[in-house]
Amino acid sequence: MKYIIAAALLAALLGTAGCGNSGKSDSQPAPAASSAPQVHTISKESEDLYVKAVTAYGKGDRLSALELANRALEKDSKNYKALSLKGIIQAFDVSPEEGIKTINQSLSINPSYVQAFFDMAMAQKLGKHYDESIRYFQKVLDRDPQNTWSWYGIATCYADKRDKPNALKYLQKAIELDPKAVKPQAAAQDHFQWLHGDSDFQSLVK
Repeated sequence: MKYIIAAALLAALLGTAGCGNSGKSDSQPAPAASSAPQVHTISKESEDLYVKAVTAYGKGDRLSALELANRALEKDSKNYKALSLKGIIQAFDVSPEEGIKTINQSLSINPSYVQAFFDMAMAQKLGKHYDESIRYFQKVLDRDPQNTWSWYGIATCYADKRDKPNALKYLQKAIELDPKAVKPQAAAQDHFQWLHGDSDFQSLVK
């Protein structure tokens, strides 16, 4: 189920339009070295509930997704996947800071969980902590250099910081990876509104 609910996350965070098909991930980190602590093994019952929660969230049903994530955590309090999902829902529906706190719990259990990096980047962006958001998007890219929406997420952070060179640098990379999906988003979303009419920006999104 690699990156299956980006549209739900990114459309809500980055603008009103949908944002393609790279977002929610259940990909596991590379096997740990023998000297590293073993990653917690999530119980099957808890994992099954988490999968249902992801499906609900992918359909835009945050309430059901949160309920299912909480049920997954009742079965296994160390289900780092459910914690990360719960955290991003909290970031949208309660407060970014509450979500950040919960996602940190996920990362304390599995510090290499790539999806939690993505969720943390989103939560930090919601809280307008742009430098931290960039840092976590970059952690995703360190593991998954082809993750279009992490490149795009960084571009929007720089755009919100009014840093044109970096905004266009990262936007260009996102466009190279998926021009049909990215160009309409960049042209329509508020992050880049201040660059409308700018020749460098227009040459990227035309």
